[in-house]
Amino acid sequence: MLIPTKNIRDWKNLQDTVANFFREMGYEVRSPHVVQHVRGSKEVDVYVSDPRTSIPHVILIECKHWGSNLPQETVHSFRTVMSDCGANTGIIVGSTGFQSGAKKAVAYSNIELRTWESLQLAYGNEWLLCQKERLNPLLAKLKLIDGLYLDEWETPKTLHNLMRFDHTGRLSELYDLLEEGRMLILGMSAGPRSYDQPGPIETQVYDGYKGAVPDRYGLPVVRHDDVRAWFQWAEQCSMSLLERIDLLEEEVFQAFDALDSKSADAAFDKTLESICEEAPIRLLRSIVGEDEYHRLLGLLANRSISDGSPPTA
Repeated sequence: MLIPTKNIRDWKNLQDTVANFFREMGYEVRSPHVVQHVRGSKEVDVYVSDPRTSIPHVILIECKHWGSNLPQETVHSFRTVMSDCGANTGIIVGSTGFQSGAKKAVAYSNIELRTWESLQLAYGNEWLLCQKERLNPLLAKLKLIDGLYLDEWETPKTLHNLMRFDHTGRLSELYDLLEEGRMLILGMSAGPRSYDQPGPIETQVYDGYKGAVPDRYGLPVVRHDDVRAWFQWAEQCSMSLLERIDLLEEEVFQAFDALDSKSADAAFDKTLESICEEAPIRLLRSIVGEDEYHRLLGLLANRSISDGSPPTA
């Protein structure tokens, strides 16, 4: 997640990078922004407000891309703006550092002195949490779709949901998308351990995945340069996959609805037959009686021992 100071090109790039950093954490950001105060108005580099708080919390940020440490005069002028406009917190971000006088000038004040890299470290855990929160709705939807079509514990539901795809010849397309979905679910459920986890970060994928390379065990993975790149990949891939699933579902449902009644009835009959075939034998207990029920269980137990398959009850 850390962007090195050496990657900052100039003052404007530092300002834009700081502004985007706070946007990534869910803050409302205006850059630049003119604030009103008792003496008139003043333009600040970055104006940050937190929409999640009941009482507004405002942060003013000044960005200085100088070739030397910042002097105390920079702090004095910024303190005047802070006191006149009523902001909660002020941050001066310098690409190098600060003179001792500047550090003394912020003592017992609501102004922080940060280099670009120390700013990232100070907000790193919050940044990581916000990135995970952004992925949570996407992960939840992927899990919901997986359960609709691949839930082994609710066979009737699964077979019913697959019916339209099967009878319109699009089942293999769905399975390809679901395979990609399971890959993302597994990858997103793990994710980076910390905001400063060094790269490259590897995510296991299926054979043939675009951009995959073998890891040290020969398994296909995609490599991400850092934590930020991993989150960008996870979000973009999830959104793309969900859009493709939505489009496929829409096309399949329209095609199935266009079937004549005879074809639709045949599809439902075939699905009902499959559901009955997959039903556990415990549903037959009251019909076949105890002796026959336990005989069937014995047959399944013998089969599972001979071929290693789990018994069905």
